[in-house]
Amino acid sequence: MRRNSAHQNYLVTFWISGWLFLSLVMSSLYPLIPSFVGVVFCYLILNFNRHEDNALPLFLSLGYVCLYDLTKGFYLFSYVILFVVVYRFAIYKIQNVITCNNCILAAYVAIAYLGHYFLNAFFAYLDNAPFPYFSNYYFYYIIIDSLLSFMLFRISR
Repeated sequence: MRRNSAHQNYLVTFWISGWLFLSLVMSSLYPLIPSFVGVVFCYLILNFNRHEDNALPLFLSLGYVCLYDLTKGFYLFSYVILFVVVYRFAIYKIQNVITCNNCILAAYVAIAYLGHYFLNAFFAYLDNAPFPYFSNYYFYYIIIDSLLSFMLFRISR
């Protein structure tokens, strides 16, 4: 008799969500552990056009980036604003300019971290608040998340 594997997709989503939440907590305690927000941002960009097929993982990943904003002290919904701007205006230009598929993923991760920092610096400027702290850990996180996104995702053109 054949087993039904349809319900195992929710278990995978549950375990990945738990792993990401644990990594977010651990990255708050130890700065060398990345929070993998660049990988989640790549997932959002690559799978947003198929939102009818996998709505739950997209909502969970949007919730994850909002939780990242809250726990790290950034402006709330700044990652969502960055995602909307990048998805609307920059995705096709990046894919047309860069020919290497892994380089496109690395560009998405770099946009996720550096674009988020500059967007929060802009919001801090508008709010007349101190700018967020920029450190060399951003580049370490970009490298780790880029390598992980190379292993997890494939670009379809």
